[in-house]
Amino acid sequence: MFGLPKVVEVSQLFAFIIIIPSLCNNNNTFHRRLSSFVRSSVLHINSLAVFAMALRRIKQELAELKQEPITGCTAAPMDDGKDMFHWKATIKGPPESPYEGGTFNMDIVFRRDYPFTPPIVKFETPVYHPNVSKQGAICLDVLKTTQWAPSLTISKVLLSISSLLCDPNPNSALEMNIATIYRNDREQYNRNAREWTQKHAMK
Repeated sequence: MFGLPKVVEVSQLFAFIIIIPSLCNNNNTFHRRLSSFVRSSVLHINSLAVFAMALRRIKQELAELKQEPITGCTAAPMDDGKDMFHWKATIKGPPESPYEGGTFNMDIVFRRDYPFTPPIVKFETPVYHPNVSKQGAICLDVLKTTQWAPSLTISKVLLSISSLLCDPNPNSALEMNIATIYRNDREQYNRNAREWTQKHAMK
């Protein structure tokens, strides 16, 4: 399990510099500019530190995925790793579900402050599902900023999406018509989902 990464607070190295202008005449233009420059520099350095931390974490998760692949799933950076923050993934339709036999493509974008914010995950393959919009957006607790935790990983996200295919949640639907069919006519829902899977995910 991942713990919270330790950020090297580079700003601490500059903290003593920041107070220098305050000890001088505040009306002095030079010292006002010095203070502004130092503060902006510290913010920039901290931003770089957060970016580097995110990159390390993503590389670590990729290495673990290679060591322990997820059954029915693949995930890797685009362009042979040239952009570690942009991945492509696939999920096989779970057995005994209306998605069985299909391969569903997904797009994954990691924000620059990952793992403190969730990745943006979307289906590229059309999916007949109440929790997947026509644009591929996914309504899933672990992908919500309010529910996300830095201890979560992309592996856990993929497993959660696979589970969602087996067990839709019509109470948090993105496609209300599909949710209504799921609630009222499960056989029709399964037929529709199988037809979509055959049409879009079995090419």
